[in-house]
Amino acid sequence: MVKRLEYPIAKTAENMALRKDGVVTVFYRVPNTPITITDTDKKRKHKVTVEQVIKKLEKYHFFEVDLVPKDFLLSEKAKDFERDLAVDCQKIGKQTLERTVKVLTEEMEIPYEYEWLISITIEKNLVRENLKDAIKNQLNDIAENMANLLGFEVETVSNWYEDYEEVEAVIYQLLSPLKAKRLTNEELYYHQALQYMMYVPHMKEEVLANREMANITDVVFRMPEKGILEFSSIYGTSYISILPIGQFQRTIFNGFHMGELLQRLNFPVWLKLKGEFINKTRLNGEMGRSNNRYRNIMNEAYNTDTVQQDRILMGAYSLKDLMKKVGNKEPLIKFGSFVIVAGSSIKQLKQRRQSVLTYFQDMKVSVFEARSDQPYLFQSLLYGQDLQKTSRKWNHLVTSKGFAELMLFTTTRSGNRVGWYIGRVDNRLTAWDNVQEAVKGSKNLVLFNATVANKEDIAGKATKNPHIIITGATGNGKSYLAQLIFLLTSQQNVRLLYIDPKRELREHYQKVINQPDYAKKFPERKKQIESFNFVTLDATIKYNHGVLDPIVILEKENAQSTAKNMLLYLLRQATEIELNQTTSLTNAISEVLERREAGEVVGFNHVIDLLCKDEDRKVVEVGEYFKAIIRNSILELAFSDGNVEGLSYNERVTVLEIADLSLPKADSDNISDHEANSICLMFALGAFCKHFGERSDDETLEIFDEAWVLMQSSEGQAVIKSMRRVGRSKYNTLGLVTQSVHDAENEDDSTGFGTIFAFYEKAERKDILKHVGLEVTEKNLEWLDNMVSGECLYYDVYGNLNRIAIDNIHPDIDPLLKPMKQTKSSVLENKYAS
Repeated sequence: MVKRLEYPIAKTAENMALRKDGVVTVFYRVPNTPITITDTDKKRKHKVTVEQVIKKLEKYHFFEVDLVPKDFLLSEKAKDFERDLAVDCQKIGKQTLERTVKVLTEEMEIPYEYEWLISITIEKNLVRENLKDAIKNQLNDIAENMANLLGFEVETVSNWYEDYEEVEAVIYQLLSPLKAKRLTNEELYYHQALQYMMYVPHMKEEVLANREMANITDVVFRMPEKGILEFSSIYGTSYISILPIGQFQRTIFNGFHMGELLQRLNFPVWLKLKGEFINKTRLNGEMGRSNNRYRNIMNEAYNTDTVQQDRILMGAYSLKDLMKKVGNKEPLIKFGSFVIVAGSSIKQLKQRRQSVLTYFQDMKVSVFEARSDQPYLFQSLLYGQDLQKTSRKWNHLVTSKGFAELMLFTTTRSGNRVGWYIGRVDNRLTAWDNVQEAVKGSKNLVLFNATVANKEDIAGKATKNPHIIITGATGNGKSYLAQLIFLLTSQQNVRLLYIDPKRELREHYQKVINQPDYAKKFPERKKQIESFNFVTLDATIKYNHGVLDPIVILEKENAQSTAKNMLLYLLRQATEIELNQTTSLTNAISEVLERREAGEVVGFNHVIDLLCKDEDRKVVEVGEYFKAIIRNSILELAFSDGNVEGLSYNERVTVLEIADLSLPKADSDNISDHEANSICLMFALGAFCKHFGERSDDETLEIFDEAWVLMQSSEGQAVIKSMRRVGRSKYNTLGLVTQSVHDAENEDDSTGFGTIFAFYEKAERKDILKHVGLEVTEKNLEWLDNMVSGECLYYDVYGNLNRIAIDNIHPDIDPLLKPMKQTKSSVLENKYAS
């Protein structure tokens, strides 16, 4: 059977749609309110806001709320993101993005994300008009109806929308607590077209290329079997089933967050809510008749000594409650609720349909398959259609508060709109067996771009703070994520500095890329790793002497202050400093810097030489002391004759390994000579890192792995603090990878971290919740305890907070992230796992 559908909308203008019956419907996109699934208090406040907004729509009579699984546009996003790739990484960067699209599309068919829409009807009687215009419009309506009966179509004036602009502006203001945005003409057309392309792969640009209303319905529509609709167009074929939601159990309606629960399914579903504010006068008669019917049934049950069914008792109670609300003049809403399931094949559709039916059955909510009703249900649910009489057998009656209980306009998305794929949002409250299962259980993709927080004018961004912190216990995945972000971001047009105190990256990377199989399979990744500038701060290697020489690596002003601070610190460890010694130090540094500026090859060693040649014997003693403690110590890293290259600012990607660095704890009273030398070196290292981030307007990212090594000392904290303050003004992002959430705290620094990844640390459960802004409750603690290794809490720049499962899908990156090999013991342990 082939059926031709009648489309209700005739014309559109921006967010306004003129229906064929002359009524106008206005459309808005409601930005998703980010609410963590365990945040009960925020959910309660959000429902109050929704209730207040919905209540104000009573005068407009009809409205519709839609949850739409919109195409994630992964391919388009990847193509656009290519513009952000570095010149030297064009090939490998494109391969990474193309593989992302390929793998995720093969798994999901159509990667998607959810969007909320609300549309409201503006009837003609709401448009202001004088008596003359009213009579004229009434005559026009009569003439138009006569013309339609005779088979003629009356042409609509081109500026029809002008009469409705004033009312639309009022509605837009009413929706402002939800931060609603008017749909553009393109968006309105696209959403209309999506009604006929549910679960059909397409390119958005192709759909929008010719925005003729006739193209929207250019599909072949048939019912291959009862309960299933088939749509075929130039873009492809898909199958859908519309499932009306019947009876809600009253005991669960309060707190039945359907809008949230549907998003937890691991396939896309559409939710349509067609609402109508009802006529209370007509309702009084219906309630009276129903009340008499319930009374007669209950009296009969009492007289015959029959146990009354729970359903009858609940119905009577509900009716009394309704009568009370009508008496209190509360607005009442009659609405239909419909879940639409789609698939690329009939088999897939049936599996998904059964999953939805079981899902609701477990919650004791009636859902009907409506096998024979599918064509007219689809027709009645099109945009622009009011609540139809044909679907009233599935309608529900609630107050605005009851309607808000459905938890509308929220989502559990995380991450950036464009960026590198790093995992999935885990919407489950309980624990998975492992992170792989968590990934499979979610289709909610997480993209990440480390430099986004530095950008201005990004819609919805909740922070201007660019910095990132990754915390958690050893073995839970924090370094894995840090290195994944590092390798992905290294393909962008960004200058990177990775501080590696554990000295793991160079050795591991070299070992991987030099394996014959790897080099053969992934030549471009091997080439990229070989282009990294690996620097090891190891004083036992003579080649490294002077790489941190402040005279060489810093500009004059920074070199002056850094060199002076280093020497004064070393001197304070040995003796009291006299004024003439300080003066001589300052003069010697200034002289060497001037000589270098004049073109002479000089370095920090020449400052010591000048002190040794000073006329004042006490100054000479200072110079000789410095020579003695520098020789054969890690201080040799910071002293040279000026003929070394020093740490380079020109290399785009640098991995800086630190050898033999030993910093004392901040509260330590006894500091060894080696610890003092390490602290002195931190002055130079900190100055280099700070200068790396601020010396140009290029985007920069510094990642400090195992940052706790620095944070345990006051000098290390000073380095981090100075880096955090470079921040947005210089397009710099700092990433800290550390064990404790307390490493993010600093009484003297309010800049904080705009992006947080918090992995599990049993000893800091309560602190982790406070760190990400959640209350310490049993529910939140249990949710945190249910994280498996490889999962973390992610607070993004938009204020979204969710549990995410980290996922790497690139075989050329995977071995670089896994220095720990699987042992025979671990294989056997897994073999006999229950």
